[in-house]
Amino acid sequence: MGKELISKVIRNEFREVLAAAFTLHEIDMIFEAANLAPDVAFLSEVSGQRRGRVEQYYANIDFTNSSEARKVLEAFEEMLRKYEQQASDWDAVLQHNLITQNLIDLMDRNGFQFEDGRFLSEALRVQMIDTPTMIALTEASVAEHVEKARAKIACNDFAGAITNAYTFVEEFLKEILRQTHTAFNESEGDIKALYSRAAEALNLNPKGENIEGHLQTILQGLRSLISGLYEVSNKASDRHARKYNPAKHHAKLAVNAALALCEFVLDSYGYQQQAKNRKAN
Repeated sequence: MGKELISKVIRNEFREVLAAAFTLHEIDMIFEAANLAPDVAFLSEVSGQRRGRVEQYYANIDFTNSSEARKVLEAFEEMLRKYEQQASDWDAVLQHNLITQNLIDLMDRNGFQFEDGRFLSEALRVQMIDTPTMIALTEASVAEHVEKARAKIACNDFAGAITNAYTFVEEFLKEILRQTHTAFNESEGDIKALYSRAAEALNLNPKGENIEGHLQTILQGLRSLISGLYEVSNKASDRHARKYNPAKHHAKLAVNAALALCEFVLDSYGYQQQAKNRKAN
């Protein structure tokens, strides 16, 4: 059993704020926004229905796993964002700010820095590089991840849907780069940089010598699509401090853009693999 990446002390402190400030439904929304599910069969020893609900989510998490720990941090980030929005008068603002700062200080003492609404950890970053999230390069996998984002749209979690779309594109492109044996930085989170390398590996550079003119325009459009998804994710998702709350049609556009991109890249990858096999035979 490896070392837990988020200590029980931290988990308990966030649990207490969750139980005190949020309803059961709101607690579910916070954890579901981070793609976490509760172990409904788990019987907690702590008192209170809301505390018990948080413990059911904790019980379903392997805190030694970097990917799962990152999801918990996303839930904590979402909690702090919603907690800040709850304050309705000056006294509440002061109280919420104090509690929030105490949580941030606790995280800082345990190696987590709070920057632009996100908890960052060098130790966790290294762990995630060592154990990257794998995405299956299949149509079924693409459809599965897109449906998860669309499910958030159905629940009116438009920022969460954009986050899902961006994260999927990021991990999808990284897996393309791994499979094509293309060097890249595993900690890279900029999909523009990742797509640029993937486009070179798959001969999708719009300025390529063998690319016909009418296709160059479409391929250039894909670069613009990537840039647009990057920008909307920075400003209207849960990945960073949100600049505005996205509308439903913005979230649908981001998710559909991710689908179009990944389907095309997947087909291009399959075509390249078939061409290599024909050449080898």
